[in-house]
Amino acid sequence: MTTNTYIAGTGWLYRFDPRAKILLMLLMCIWFFLPVSLLHLSIVVGLVVLSGSFNAGWHHAWRTFVSISPMLLFMVLFMPFNVRDGSPLLSIGGFTVITTEGLEQALRLMSRFIGITYVCTLLFATTVMHEVMLALRWYHLPYKASLVVTLAFTYIPFIADSFSQISESHRLREAEDEKKRKFGQRLKDLVPTLTSALVVALKSIPNLAMSLEMRGFGRDERRTSYHSLDAYHHVCTHFLLSCIIPVAFWFANIFF
Repeated sequence: MTTNTYIAGTGWLYRFDPRAKILLMLLMCIWFFLPVSLLHLSIVVGLVVLSGSFNAGWHHAWRTFVSISPMLLFMVLFMPFNVRDGSPLLSIGGFTVITTEGLEQALRLMSRFIGITYVCTLLFATTVMHEVMLALRWYHLPYKASLVVTLAFTYIPFIADSFSQISESHRLREAEDEKKRKFGQRLKDLVPTLTSALVVALKSIPNLAMSLEMRGFGRDERRTSYHSLDAYHHVCTHFLLSCIIPVAFWFANIFF
């Protein structure tokens, strides 16, 4: 299971210390819930997406947006039931579908969700997994908890990659055009793919257990590390920047 979420690159986020990067991620997640205007919130989300696109690539930014698009769609569909009070913006036959306050609340929730998603995915897209684990342990997170986090972000992409390969394999064996099939038939044809993915997941259990054993999971001895974070020489500067960036966004919201 060598699949992970890391994307090789040379942007400024790749040269950022992982410990400071985790602090920046947490502070930005807190910032998105501060009482800021919708305009400033949207601008900061746009800057986060642009920064992620220039560092991890536009393909990663688009793939992340596609992965959260169903949740954004649910937010749009439930927007009429979100806020019923306020100025009507769209009415049908005397029934208020959307209010101005409801639209603003929905846009705010969507902006927060997009911003938090991109901030968190950028951490794992621009940081090697063993450096993430070392950074979490530097914050005195227990080794077992750090191991669970790193294995989750390794095992889930492995299963997703296997599911994609199985889907392509089944699609190549089908003579009928997929676009001509009905929706019910597509769901029915999805059962063999899910069954194959489940078999792959079950067959990977011994490998996962062996990986845990090799990493000393369940032992009482003190855990040692082959890798280190000594290659990052500007730790204080990176920590200072991690604090300055959200504070600068906050003051920009106040004075502009």
